[in-house]
Amino acid sequence: MLVPRMNGQETKMRRRGGFWATAWLVALAVVAGLSFPWDQRTFLAKRFANYQAVQRLGLAGYGVFDVVDLVSGAKRRWELARLDITPYRRYLRQLAENRTPRRETPGQARKHVVFIQLESLDGLVLNARKDGAPLMPFLESVAHDGVYFANALDNTAAGRTTDGEFMVLTSQVPLVRSPVYVSESLDRIPSLPRALGAAGYRSVSLHGYHGMFWRRAKAHEDLGFDEAWFRGDLPLDERIGWGWSDRQVLQEAARRVIESDEPLFLHVITLTNHHPYGHVGRAQGLPPVSIEEEYRRSIRYVDDCLAAFFTELEKAGKSDECLVAIFGDHDSGITSKLITHLDEFDEPMIRDTVPLVLTGFERESRRVDDLAGLQDLPVMVLEELGLDGPVTFTGNGWEQWGTTVGASRGPLRSRNGAVESMTLSVDHEVLTKLALVRTDELLMP
Repeated sequence: MLVPRMNGQETKMRRRGGFWATAWLVALAVVAGLSFPWDQRTFLAKRFANYQAVQRLGLAGYGVFDVVDLVSGAKRRWELARLDITPYRRYLRQLAENRTPRRETPGQARKHVVFIQLESLDGLVLNARKDGAPLMPFLESVAHDGVYFANALDNTAAGRTTDGEFMVLTSQVPLVRSPVYVSESLDRIPSLPRALGAAGYRSVSLHGYHGMFWRRAKAHEDLGFDEAWFRGDLPLDERIGWGWSDRQVLQEAARRVIESDEPLFLHVITLTNHHPYGHVGRAQGLPPVSIEEEYRRSIRYVDDCLAAFFTELEKAGKSDECLVAIFGDHDSGITSKLITHLDEFDEPMIRDTVPLVLTGFERESRRVDDLAGLQDLPVMVLEELGLDGPVTFTGNGWEQWGTTVGASRGPLRSRNGAVESMTLSVDHEVLTKLALVRTDELLMP
């Protein structure tokens, strides 16, 4: 095949066109760089939600950030791949050696495990009073009859709700910089759904909002849930605020527990009590009030929904067949305002707490004042069921409370009614990344 030669003029024109194309791309990059709001990089680093970033920074600005983030991410992965993980394996094995799973009675039926994750609930609402009335009377009664952790810290970071999920499902500390649900692959990290699945449980999650938000549908699939039901999947029709009402979602949860012929792990993620907390008031046709009063209306509605859930289980004779954990995913964000609004409340060691209440467990009713965290929950559940947990689980088991690790606060312990910093033998954020990426090596004996 003969290829026609270009004359000198054509060659010059082509070179000139290539020069101007390159110059144009360089100019675009410079303009994008100069126009990029670098002061917003913290926002991106802490709230890695693409659609928000594009809206806030523009497509060109987001593109610049994305390139920078890809380069820095590649560097972090390179460093992680070459890290000596021996100290991390030693640390995890020391934690595992201290756990004492309860031994089962032969032939004992497995109890259902139900997690009820409450949106934006401050720990101090339990036992709090306004005008002489409790804020959440039903949840208080459950706490009184069960095991109530009065100092369970809000250990979340940028991921907030998904960070809460990550802790109770993997017993690992969330990442500070970007939520793991949208920045990491979760298909390798050991999880509670996988551990329970190996023991014959079917794992199901229910949430009244879209599964694409925070990549939750993909995250739940990767974490080992057999089923994940979201707004478009659930046969519900009452919307309050962002999605299906907590009342209907919890009714659906009760139905699934009652009808299940196999051991069920059911993780219910509520939504109605979401900032700015006026959704319930509007749905009930009430006039707007202060945010503190809107919050009280909202959590009282949640309390009534919890009561209805337990009533359904009792009617069906299923209450004694369930281990139920009720916990807040993160604080309300208005804790300081709420405190000045209340007449009475129990002062926690640190005000940044979430409620953690366990019922149906074969344990004496008690209030635990030692420091705790949501990453303790999956360890306690497995111990209660007589199951050994994955070695990567970092939470405390029964009677081992008093320490916790927050994504932003770092390692903490309680001593003489106060909280103080402590030192770990490993970097907790690196440990989480290793559990996500170099899982097999951590699990090696």
